[in-house]
Amino acid sequence: MVNDAEARDAVRQLMKRFEFIAAQGHAMAFVLAKRDSQEYARLLEAAEVAMNTVIRPICDADADSSAVYAALDDPRADWGKAVMAMLNQGVIELTGEKAIERMKFVQDLEKRFDAEMKDRNKSGEEGEPGIGNRG
Repeated sequence: MVNDAEARDAVRQLMKRFEFIAAQGHAMAFVLAKRDSQEYARLLEAAEVAMNTVIRPICDADADSSAVYAALDDPRADWGKAVMAMLNQGVIELTGEKAIERMKFVQDLEKRFDAEMKDRNKSGEEGEPGIGNRG
């Protein structure tokens, strides 16, 4: 089992990572909203669609995150070790068949996103579906 100091370090690393990601997101939202509030609103809608059609399915397919959740659900599991393994996974390397499967999976998700945005795009203009189109 991971000792208390290691578990605290894992949680500290997670908190720092989450804070950094949140700060990046807030900074980007601030800049976009400041430059063009209408475009920001359109991008926000597109981001919501992307979250549901692309990001969540990718997260659901992430084996490391799934292992952490499984360890947290199992009172006998060493959840700290699972968290540390996720944090220290290093570079994700996909080769051969795995790379092709991953690429097809992401392409299918992108097609779903494009189709959903096309459905939501009421202006009918050309370009990226729902992103950057001005009426």
